Amino acid sequence: MSAPVLKSWADAEDDIPQPEVTSNPDGTKTVISYRLNAKGQKVKITQKIKEVKVQEKVHPSIAIRRKWAKFGKEKDTPPGPDTRTTQLGEKVELKLGAAWKELEKKEEEEKLQARQNLVSSQRIRCRRCKGDHYTSKCPFKDTLSEQATPAAAESSESATGGKYVPPSLRNGAAKDLTRDDSTTLKVSQLNSIVDEDMIRDELFARFGPLQRVALVRNRETGESKGFAYVTFATESLAQQALDSLNGKGYNSLILHIEWSKKRK
Repeated sequence: MSAPVLKSWADAEDDIPQPEVTSNPDGTKTVISYRLNAKGQKVKITQKIKEVKVQEKVHPSIAIRRKWAKFGKEKDTPPGPDTRTTQLGEKVELKLGAAWKELEKKEEEEKLQARQNLVSSQRIRCRRCKGDHYTSKCPFKDTLSEQATPAAAESSESATGGKYVPPSLRNGAAKDLTRDDSTTLKVSQLNSIVDEDMIRDELFARFGPLQRVALVRNRETGESKGFAYVTFATESLAQQALDSLNGKGYNSLILHIEWSKKRK
């Protein structure tokens, strides 16, 4: 007994009948077509379409190419796509806006406003009068130099005759606390997209663990000002980083690295 002969995909496609087109009284057409699904089964598809004639102007060469006769198995089919192999879908029109520059400008303004709202939502406290504003914009900055406000007087523990004394200078604290910047480098000409993690992990990771990375940002917008201060564990590691990266390119800009504190 001979084994049954399996039909190929091409043979199964030849068994698919031609689409049936029926005209409806309302001017539409009902198209009944057949196709093979993923399992090789014959599926019946019923579609109701409406033909709309649209006159368009095209290049003469395109108009000539549309009149070319089909060849092969498609030579006896009508013009246009074959519904046995092409499924008609919804027509999608692409509408291009002419005001794309205005849209981009509006998006940038919305992003800027969102950053400003984020900064304003954070609690701001003046170091002079403890008010909800920046210290540089304090309305009592001229009077606090001669006479301290009650809030500042309560925080001050030293007898200074009513004058405001910063916390760092109270009880001689600044005499013993001196900041050592001998291992700190100033990195300038940074791209605005560079953040603290990129400076730590991409630029200076091979020079050992960093003690501090401070990227200077705009207080109101939160954007980078293009320079940062990086503190290393030792002065020798800072010198190696200075020699290796000064004048090198990073994110489309040339880095400028120098000592934060001038060398003697």
